Amino acid sequence: MNTNARSVFVRMSSRLSRHKALAGVAVGALTATLLLTLGFARITGPDADPIVSNMAPMTDGTIAPLLALDRATEAVAKRVMPAVVEITVVGKQANQQTQQMDPQDIPAPFRQFFQGPNQQQQPPQVFEAEGSGVIISPDGYIVTNNHVVNDATHLTVTLHDQRQFDAKVVGTDKATDLAVIKIDATGLTSAAWGDSSALQPGETVLAIGDPMGMNFSVTRGIVSALNRPRNEGNNDPNARGVFIQTDAAINHGNSGGPLVNSYGQVVGINSEMLTSSGASEGIGFAIPSDLVKPTAASLIKNGKVIRGYLGIEVTDLIPSIAASLNDGNAKGALVNEVNAGSPAQSAGVKPYDVITGFNGHPVTSGTDLQTMAGAAAPGAVAHLNLLRNGAPVTVDVTMGDLATAGNGTEAAANSGASGNSSTPKLGASVEALTPDLRGQLQLPDGVNGLVVDSVTPGGPAMLAGIGRGDVIEQVNQHPVNSVGEFDHQLGLAPQGKDILLLVHNNTGNFIIPVHPQADSGN
Repeated sequence: MNTNARSVFVRMSSRLSRHKALAGVAVGALTATLLLTLGFARITGPDADPIVSNMAPMTDGTIAPLLALDRATEAVAKRVMPAVVEITVVGKQANQQTQQMDPQDIPAPFRQFFQGPNQQQQPPQVFEAEGSGVIISPDGYIVTNNHVVNDATHLTVTLHDQRQFDAKVVGTDKATDLAVIKIDATGLTSAAWGDSSALQPGETVLAIGDPMGMNFSVTRGIVSALNRPRNEGNNDPNARGVFIQTDAAINHGNSGGPLVNSYGQVVGINSEMLTSSGASEGIGFAIPSDLVKPTAASLIKNGKVIRGYLGIEVTDLIPSIAASLNDGNAKGALVNEVNAGSPAQSAGVKPYDVITGFNGHPVTSGTDLQTMAGAAAPGAVAHLNLLRNGAPVTVDVTMGDLATAGNGTEAAANSGASGNSSTPKLGASVEALTPDLRGQLQLPDGVNGLVVDSVTPGGPAMLAGIGRGDVIEQVNQHPVNSVGEFDHQLGLAPQGKDILLLVHNNTGNFIIPVHPQADSGN
């Protein structure tokens, strides 16, 4: 996300001290006292002249639907509240360095007062913050956000009945922003899990937590959207899963609290909000329960999350690419790149394959595959359903371990010839990949093709997102290691159809459809 944008993602663990909250209460009490003193209180007694309404009262029958909604919300909140906790965090922020004046810049008579190094290490800053959590087992396991307990030196958990316990961290997972902590207690009320995959936009949800230090607050809203990308706010390419978007008000301190459905089941863990003011603007995000539950189970069992590894880079299959691959209206995860020496390569998975199923479960997006593959145990055999040039293929992959997987590369000699080519059909100019260019672009050994030298403003390549310095490795699934091969494959491309380019840029490999210019030239 552009750091200059006004709207920013904010993780919602409260950094307000309890003293500020108490100060707010004191100000409110003082205001009430002043109002009474100045005569704003209602006058009673024989001299009173009360304002009397002559409006007929509403009957329960008239407002029955609203009353039913209220009673239902109250019932859900009452059911879930005993499983929600307040988490108080005491920690130390990372050491800060401050720039000191260079003694040589100080007049000689005063240098004795400015001894010491140019960089002065500052002592850690102690902070107190508050977040939320939800009890997931009667013996004291609690799930919350990783960013709530990060840097914590001491954790205190307050239950709904106001009992307090010291807590310890069982395990954390930065990739999902989840953590599990434990208190020494038994017989606790634990929350029920819901199926986040069954959620629909417009469905009623409640967010419960500890916003701004005001513990055990309930807000009501709806599911605004599903499958929001996880890495838009923190720009973390390792972020896992997707977000549920809701307009149920969530603020600082709501982090780690539950998002529940109408049955009082946890369908998400509140994590972030999008705001331009620092306060809730009705755009909040929760981690789906279908990701939370297995992650929490792994943290409890192993103290960390053990993830399966396929060794491929994928994106969502879009209609234009599906048509070019003769896959019709198929949905799935498009394989852009297969890592050398990976489990997927050993099983025969190839670029341009479309993965539509994983162990019998449908795959409709790259995120689906990432979540399913990550949940698979290393060493287990996974059954992949593929579409390859429109034909169904099934392969079995022995899953690797993401923690120990290497990003191996294939050694390949550069076979690009000298020269360049200007291609009006694509609106781009390409040149051979020389050793000098490889070094300048810091390309891995396994990347071969032609370097984009320039793109025509508003041309097909630019509109498709191709830029100078990108490397075109394939044209319509055929490798192009020389300008002659590149021109030949463009000449074979059917008129009026998109041309599929396998392109490498500084973030990886991508299959990109380019709609060519109308003329028949190259």
